[in-house]
Amino acid sequence: MDALDGKEFGFIKNDKDWENFLKKEKLKDYSKIPVKRAKVSGWVKFAFVFLRIYIVIMLVLIILGFLNII
Repeated sequence: MDALDGKEFGFIKNDKDWENFLKKEKLKDYSKIPVKRAKVSGWVKFAFVFLRIYIVIMLVLIILGFLNII
């Protein structure tokens, strides 16, 4: 089901009715607008790098634990 699916309303029978409804109510169909990726910088970028390092270290420790090395 799309984010804005007009067929769930009783008075909208086809796509043309849905387009007319959007124009009449002055709504935007956000499913047709492409989403742009946000630029990550500053402390957020540092936090994600630290999180990746932490995940890799935890995976190595889990593998070593299952192999009974440590």
